[in-house]
Amino acid sequence: MTIPVIAIGSLKSSGTTTLALTLAGVVAAANIPILLIDAARDGDATNWAAKASIPAKLRVERETETVEIERLVRGARRRGEAVIIDCGTLPEQLRFAERMADTTLIPVRFSPLSAYAAIETDRLFDETPGIGRPDRKRAFVASAITPIHSRVAKAVEGLIARSTTQRLSVGLSLRAAYEAPFLTGGTLFGLDEADAPGLDRARAEAATLAYAVGLLQMRSEATPKSEISEIAA
Repeated sequence: MTIPVIAIGSLKSSGTTTLALTLAGVVAAANIPILLIDAARDGDATNWAAKASIPAKLRVERETETVEIERLVRGARRRGEAVIIDCGTLPEQLRFAERMADTTLIPVRFSPLSAYAAIETDRLFDETPGIGRPDRKRAFVASAITPIHSRVAKAVEGLIARSTTQRLSVGLSLRAAYEAPFLTGGTLFGLDEADAPGLDRARAEAATLAYAVGLLQMRSEATPKSEISEIAA
C-alpha cells in the first residue's frame, strides 16, 4: 500500500492553504489518518487548527525548517499517515517539499499574476530534476474555477498550456464553502448550509480532486464502501 505525500505551493499563494485544508478534510472524512504540515509563511493552517472541531484523523504540525519537515514526513510514512505539505510561497520550502513528495500540486487562479507565478514555480522545480523521489509527479490545479469563461481566463489557460507539466482536469470552483472552515473551524464535512451555501457540490468536487491526486488510494482498507460512496457522491 502506497502512503501518499502531496506538496502544495506556488511562488504566489493562489489558494494554497485552502486547497491543502480542503484535501485534508476529504481524507479525514474517509477515515484515513492525515498529517497536514503547515510550512507556509503566514501559518493559516495552524491558526485554523486552533479553532474547534478538528477531525480525529487529522493533525496539523507547524514547521518551516526543512530538516524537521523531513522528520515529520518520515515519521508519518512509518505510522501509515498520508501527508499534505502546505509549502506556501517560499522557494526553499517549495524546492524541498517537491523533492520529498510523490505529487506536487501547483495551484492556479484565473489571473495573469497567478499564472505567471505558477509557471515560475514549475521552472523552479526543473532546476533539480535528478534530486528527490524518482517517480514523483507534479501538476497544475485550478483553485478558483469560475463559470464565467472570460478573456482573462482564456489567457491564463493559454499560458499554462505552454508548459509540458500536466494540468488536472478537475479543480476547485470559486465557492464560499471552501473558505468557511477558516471562519468556523472544522472542515467541509462538519459544516451545514447555515455556515456556507453549496456544501454538497463542494464536498463532491473536493472528493473528486482527492481521488485524482491519489489521496484516497488507501480508502479500500480504511473505509467501508458505503462511506466512500457518501463522500464522493
